[in-house]
Amino acid sequence: MKERLQFLLIYYGFWVIFFLVARVIFLGYHIEDTKLLTLQTIWGIFWNGIRMDFSMAAYLSVIPFFLVSFSNFIKKSRLENWIFSYTFLMVLITILVVVVDLQVFNTWGYHLDATPLRYLKTPREAWASVSSSPLLQLFISFLILLVVASLIVYRIITKNIDNWNYIDNIPFIPVSILITLSLIIPIRGSLGISPMNQSTVYFSTNNFANIAAVNPTWNFFSSLVNGSYDKVNPYTYLPKEELSNNIKELYETSNTTTKVLKSTIKKPNVLVIIWESFTKKATEQNINGIEVTPRFNALKKEGIYFPNMYASGDRTDKGIPAILSGYPAQPTASIITEPNKSAKLPVLSKDFEINGYSTDFYYGGEVEFANIKSYLYSSDFQKIVSKQDFDSKHWNSKWGAHDDIVFKKFLNDHANMNQPFFSTILTLSSHEPFEIPMENTFAGDDEQTKFMNAMYYADQSLGSFIDSAKHQSWWDNTLIIIVADHGHRIPETGKKVDDFKIPMLWLGGALEKPGMEVPQIVSQIDISATLLHQVGLNAYAYNWSKNIFDPKTKHWAFFSFNNGFGFIQPKKEMVFDNIGKKMIQVNGTPAPHDIELGKALMQRMFQDYLDK
Repeated sequence: MKERLQFLLIYYGFWVIFFLVARVIFLGYHIEDTKLLTLQTIWGIFWNGIRMDFSMAAYLSVIPFFLVSFSNFIKKSRLENWIFSYTFLMVLITILVVVVDLQVFNTWGYHLDATPLRYLKTPREAWASVSSSPLLQLFISFLILLVVASLIVYRIITKNIDNWNYIDNIPFIPVSILITLSLIIPIRGSLGISPMNQSTVYFSTNNFANIAAVNPTWNFFSSLVNGSYDKVNPYTYLPKEELSNNIKELYETSNTTTKVLKSTIKKPNVLVIIWESFTKKATEQNINGIEVTPRFNALKKEGIYFPNMYASGDRTDKGIPAILSGYPAQPTASIITEPNKSAKLPVLSKDFEINGYSTDFYYGGEVEFANIKSYLYSSDFQKIVSKQDFDSKHWNSKWGAHDDIVFKKFLNDHANMNQPFFSTILTLSSHEPFEIPMENTFAGDDEQTKFMNAMYYADQSLGSFIDSAKHQSWWDNTLIIIVADHGHRIPETGKKVDDFKIPMLWLGGALEKPGMEVPQIVSQIDISATLLHQVGLNAYAYNWSKNIFDPKTKHWAFFSFNNGFGFIQPKKEMVFDNIGKKMIQVNGTPAPHDIELGKALMQRMFQDYLDK
């Protein structure tokens, strides 16, 4: 009995040590963030995180513990093969999760969850998203870890099981079953009411430290089981009456609007250009005396510029419905990936079509990616242009046709287009892997420099397009809205809020007073209602969208990320982490009521998504 109990202890200990080593690797891979931590905080990462390591180790130990309980009835060689095969498979999966998680955090700022699995339906685009990562280094790391861990497992199993002798089943089976059942204690994390969850290991005001304490394998499998498919709102903060009062306070309206379009144009053409990853930080970058977005910066003087706009989410599949449907992004889900829900959204293309507009959507890539295609079809776009509509010789990007090619096709197609039209162009050249069809403007091969070069190219493509558009017959009757689908972590500032700050610019001959700047805080979801009010259409269905030019509108912006939210008001910014149930970034002096307003938005918005 002693040898078998010793094996159980060693086997469980192997997994605990495995996850401790994985945490060391995580901290080493993100050394720049780790260097900012104190020794006390680093100790706290391991001290608090080991509870989740115990939990995941217990999950992985259940089957071997059960097999050992009945080892007297199983041939030794067969038992060894079963336990080794199972353990090797689990080692393979956990190492894959650990290695992929290293780059996922580097890109998105949170641990790997079920989100990337949604993109496996379009493997070419999924590959394009990750191809700029250090794949060779990650693959080599994966192989080294797999070989080392497998050798250790093989040594543990053969060294112990080979020496087992027949023992009396009567005392051993109930003891070993009791030990197996006792794994429920580390699995749950305690004997208390609350089971193990991410907040169990949160301990610091430093969000990186909290994330480092979370076991990435536990986090991944937890998201698979409980993630976006959960029908219970995890963001329930406030009672119903208080919730309604807070929402009502945020959505005051006078039902009037200040017109910024020429009153002589009854049905202006509308072109929405959704610029991939167009962070405001890029517009402020100057490298060796060269602006990253010189054309856009110059165009700001010709239109209406909104310098304090915020994206609703952090990915394209969240940005499109935010812009075209005025619908807020979800933190752990994406409504566009669920056609039964997204089909219920209001959408600008339908409203304009009903009022006599022709509608079209242009994108150089695959519209199947992230289920965008289903959203576009349910939006009744009369024409959808995608990768297959471009000559293959122009497929010079892993994503598809580059921005300048897409812009040129739009100009050609609209040279004799019936007016009025409502059009949307989604760009792609500033997406990873940041490949561009021109010589680099900025020297360097690091990720940030690649991103800035891609931004520079995208800016030049846009500028050339606007130059050509000014000579089109439709220019004088057209409003062009340039806005990002989402922001970007590059260049890193250490502030979550900056990653969601995006510029917006209104251009075109339909503007009454170009050369304006609107300094108020606005949200990506406000575009829909604001635009509809400007062209004299009903915006009632867009209940999450505010009219920016309503004199009574309260100016605020709300965004969500993996499992938290940000709430921006004049001179007050806050970022709340739902896992740790705490503020992780604050700027200004938000009052307790401001925090309640942010929580009310998170609660009501996610419930609305669940109810769709």
